[in-house]
Amino acid sequence: MLTLWVLLRSFVTDPVLRGALVNCAAISVLATMICLPLTTGRGAVFWPWRRDVAISICVAAGGLVVLACLRAWNAADPLRDLFATFAVSLPFTILAAAAYVRHRRLVVRALSFGARSGSLRRKLAANWPWLVVALVALAFVFIQLGITLGRPMRGGPLVLSLLLVLAGPHLDIAIERRGWRAVRSQGGELRGVLWRTFRIVAASSIFAILATLWVLPILDVAGISRGIIVLKAAEILMLVLVIAFCWNWVAILAARIRPPAPSEPQSGAFVIGTRLTTVGPVLVGLAKAGLLTLGALTILVMLGINVWPLITGLSIFGLAIGLGSQTLVKDVVAGLFFLVDDAFRHGEYIETSGAKGTVERISLRSVSLRHPRGAVATIPYGQIGKIQNFSREWVVEKMLFRVALDTDVEVVRKLFKKIGQEIAADPELNADLIEPFKSQGIGALEEGTLVIRGKYKARAGHQFQIRKAILSKVRITLQENNIKLVPKPLHVPQMGG
Repeated sequence: MLTLWVLLRSFVTDPVLRGALVNCAAISVLATMICLPLTTGRGAVFWPWRRDVAISICVAAGGLVVLACLRAWNAADPLRDLFATFAVSLPFTILAAAAYVRHRRLVVRALSFGARSGSLRRKLAANWPWLVVALVALAFVFIQLGITLGRPMRGGPLVLSLLLVLAGPHLDIAIERRGWRAVRSQGGELRGVLWRTFRIVAASSIFAILATLWVLPILDVAGISRGIIVLKAAEILMLVLVIAFCWNWVAILAARIRPPAPSEPQSGAFVIGTRLTTVGPVLVGLAKAGLLTLGALTILVMLGINVWPLITGLSIFGLAIGLGSQTLVKDVVAGLFFLVDDAFRHGEYIETSGAKGTVERISLRSVSLRHPRGAVATIPYGQIGKIQNFSREWVVEKMLFRVALDTDVEVVRKLFKKIGQEIAADPELNADLIEPFKSQGIGALEEGTLVIRGKYKARAGHQFQIRKAILSKVRITLQENNIKLVPKPLHVPQMGG
């Protein structure tokens, strides 16, 4: 009871002890919020690592309170130095380093969320446990140097800074998970944008706290006004948040209108996109470039820099580029008109004056066509010329069959009609068939053979499977009815003499 009374009295009268207790409470609250979440679902997998990290933080926080009590009670300096070393800094260093080394696979797994293999983020996640060990060990060395030189570092700000640095990546991943789930949900675009913007807020808050603890005192020593720095930083931060909100909104909309991926990458099949999926990537690129340019110019204006000479110089530079590269301007202008006219879309099969294939990529200057054999042709818009689009609405496929001269055309007509009815009744083909296959009578007489024509109408891009089925059935049906298909007459040039 007497000890508790002394502690309460010291807390009320001693500002040093009161500040230490407030710091301890803040550190404990942050440790509880970040390192000790509800252990249900996926959180239970990371429970061992979070438990060990929380223990190390609580040990350091409790030691700081005891150290503040010793300072308030005017304990001897050697006693306080020994307690700070062997009861605060050394246990925290050992426990934190052991927690990250022992559970390094869990840490890497947690920080690798959504990162592609071989990306910088995945490499940073793989090395993060060892970076934490190095950071904690370096902090311990600085603390011991300060004690040895008789200028000990402040324990509360140091532990708080370490906690923010260690918890920053994990907090960022947790916010990213929430934003990802919001975007994937139905109608969650706005919540996804807010969560992604909150990532910027969280990162900015961490940097602001670290700057307040360590950078602002240095500015005070250098004689720089703290108020001006804080005001400019707040203005720039608000602008960055607005730009980040708009950027994330554009990014989510771009993901929504992104052209669909091929359902069968091995066969080169493409899904035809809409007009929005075709023009969308170009508009998204222009919007992002405009946001970056506007944000950079606004920040320069906030810092008191005159941007008009820069704008004038860029205008003259752009005019010189335009005059010197007329072909580039021609390609860009022609591309804009092609996109406005909706001449082609992503995934459609087109033929130009120089190449043909499936539209695979559309940029501001050129279009890339994937040939059925696999080659990719990149054609500037200014060189496209005439375009034939084979993937719009419907196509009429005409077929030629050569039979003997004495074949009964009426029998062939009835057989073709029967084949057309069978194809129309096929559940795998009738969805793409608009008009059934039928005979068009005699198309030509070629050197003792009859050329009989047939046709059908199908959805554009889906006529090939129907063509295969018709050819197969025509061959079998004519063979069953003793009607022979004859080859095309071969003309052999006669030699003189």
